[in-house]
Formats: sequence, structure tokens, C-alpha cells
Amino acid sequence: MEKAGNNRETTEVRLRAVEPSDVDRLYLWENDRKIWPFGGTRAPMSRHQLWEYASNYDANPFSAGQLRLMIEVATDDGDDKGIATCGVLDLYDIDPVNSRTMVGIMVAPQWRGRGIAARALKAAGEYCRDTLALATIAAEVAADNLPSIKLFGEKAGYSAVGRRPSWYRRADRFADAVLFQKNLC
Repeated sequence: MEKAGNNRETTEVRLRAVEPSDVDRLYLWENDRKIWPFGGTRAPMSRHQLWEYASNYDANPFSAGQLRLMIEVATDDGDDKGIATCGVLDLYDIDPVNSRTMVGIMVAPQWRGRGIAARALKAAGEYCRDTLALATIAAEVAADNLPSIKLFGEKAGYSAVGRRPSWYRRADRFADAVLFQKNLC
């Protein structure tokens, strides 16, 4: 087991479909303006939009072209054992013809620094390879997002394969985009 801070132990990391009960949590995360620059969000999302997504979930990622998954960890805090939802992972631009997908990930601040994101990316890669029969998974990360650069470049086994200069606007400056890629087979 991995020590998880706040006297919590985390064991396995699981990915699951979005449920209507996740709407309030997603609403808070999607509308956290501090993380917008790193995820490409430009406008607030309503609870209604998130409810519609959860209620009309398309279980075929090939027809939808995307798949949002909630990240869960099993916790063990003495007598308090359970499951905690601690983040979200998105597969997008799913391309079965070229056997590839893009991935984005967000772990809630109180759960960061525990290896959850690297384990969630590993689970997503296995799902993409074993279930979706995809050969490649990739991520585009802003060069000033140092935790994500470290995650993809060091912890999750992705390789930096390209760079887009001045790709993300940051008020009075720009940040490069770094493209990371991982072959799954």
C-alpha cells in the first residue's frame, strides 16, 4: 500500500464511467478557473450540461470519439475503508482508423503527489490497448505545467516527441505545447 497523506492509505486505482452522482463534483472541477489554462477550458460549464453528459452517456467511445472516466482509489483509514473519487481522465480524439487517442487527466488537489495520476494513466493505457485495440496514446501538455511534464515525461513512461512553440496564451506571454506519446503494443 502507498501512504496517501491525511492518514489515508490508497491501494488500487480504478477508472469508471461518469454517474449522475458525479455531477456536483465535476461542476466544481470544471469551473475551477485555476486549472482552466492547463485544460483548454474557456467558459464555465453548467450543472445541466454535466447532467446531460452523465445521463446520456454513450458507452461506445468510437462513435462518441471521446470517453470521460472518473478516477477512484480504494482507501483504508483504520476503521474507515471505502472508495474515494479523486479525479477525472479523458480520452479524446479517439481514432480507430489510425489506432490512437489523446488523453487528459486531472487529479483533485488534495489527492496529488500520491502516484494516482501515473497509475490512472497506466490503467487507461491498458484499457486502450486491451479493450479498444489502440496502439498509441498521446498527450499535449503546456510547457509551464511542470507537474504534468514530470508525470508524462518521467512517471508514466511517455516520450516527448514534439513541441509547438508559443501554443498556449498566458495573458501577456505564450507557453509552448509539448507532445508526449506512448506506444501501447
